[in-house]
Amino acid sequence: MARLLRSIDDELYVEYGELGLAGTDLPAISSPDPEDYHYIAAVRMEAWDAEPPGVDDSWTQVDQPTFVADSGVIHAASMMDGRGHDFLIGPPYFEYGLTAHARTVDARGEDDDPDLRWLLRFWPIRDAFDPLIHMRAMERFIRMPKEYVPLPLPPEMLPPPLEPRPAPVPVSTAQEWAAMQPGEFGDRLRRLEERLAEMGVTVHDWLREQGADISDDTPVTADVFDDLKERPGRFRDPYVDRYFDRAGKMFGLPHGFDSWEPHVQEERLRELADDERIAKDLNPHRAREFSMPYQQRGAERLDPGSTRRLWRWEDEIIDGLPFDESLVVGRQIHARDPRTRQIYASGIVTILRPERYDGRANWYVVRDAEPHEAARVLCSEATWLDADT
Repeated sequence: MARLLRSIDDELYVEYGELGLAGTDLPAISSPDPEDYHYIAAVRMEAWDAEPPGVDDSWTQVDQPTFVADSGVIHAASMMDGRGHDFLIGPPYFEYGLTAHARTVDARGEDDDPDLRWLLRFWPIRDAFDPLIHMRAMERFIRMPKEYVPLPLPPEMLPPPLEPRPAPVPVSTAQEWAAMQPGEFGDRLRRLEERLAEMGVTVHDWLREQGADISDDTPVTADVFDDLKERPGRFRDPYVDRYFDRAGKMFGLPHGFDSWEPHVQEERLRELADDERIAKDLNPHRAREFSMPYQQRGAERLDPGSTRRLWRWEDEIIDGLPFDESLVVGRQIHARDPRTRQIYASGIVTILRPERYDGRANWYVVRDAEPHEAARVLCSEATWLDADT
């Protein structure tokens, strides 16, 4: 039986009747009514572990495509740079199914209430990883001559093309991946269901007693419990508002926050709230987290959920283990400084969220990669290894 893993309710101003999905290779989804040209849309996205059951007759199916996701993180987008929350649908480089349903809103209240509701449901179909496509090595640099050379370079000056080597390509199941596991909330919900069952009460009945507006056929997610809590009401978006409340009480708001324009405040809080939520979903069993630098080539940034080999300088410990017992998967020692007794080490990690930029490198919060995650990086390294290496 298919299980709902997570969901998010969002709002977006749709322009020209086109709802885009960034993070996929899908074309924009057109509104079912051609007269729905510019409107406010309520967009609900759901991640399932298998093809979900059908919906009731109040919804109209608009599309049912398949696609391959690069990072497993997507967001709804409109034509003029409008965007919604980042949402984790599952592991990277998987083929996904999607059902897109829509229905009109019968009665509207305020002018900024939605005109149309979208229901987007995603589920993984198969592992689609291909090292020739998804982890292709970057081209090598050449030393440019001092004299003027017209661009583009003539063929004789270009570096030789990269030649892939045959290597076994790992194939995983979706259930192996952290993004498909329930994590702490799933464990808490299971324990609550067991306690309530002893009293002859269902979770849905208990939630309604607490004030939740939920029907028996509505899946119980963490958002249902979050909505029971009071929030400041500073921001209309509940995810942003809850993060604002939590940050103010626990770890502080970004520097200079009070001097920013309201829309800038909301945008930055949305980014931070999304980063925090996705990082938790990518580390459901709370493996050790640590920070790693990445000096990117060009404008490349690392997406949450992606797995890479990263490097750092460490103090050399006599027993040979890392000083913090991290960076142990696929570990290699590349250089030693005999004076400072430091080593330059690398390991394979999974990106959880961006952390900061220090003027030289982007820093990321990561965890050591799991075997099926590391297998893709090792496959890519074997595929693109230079012949003289």
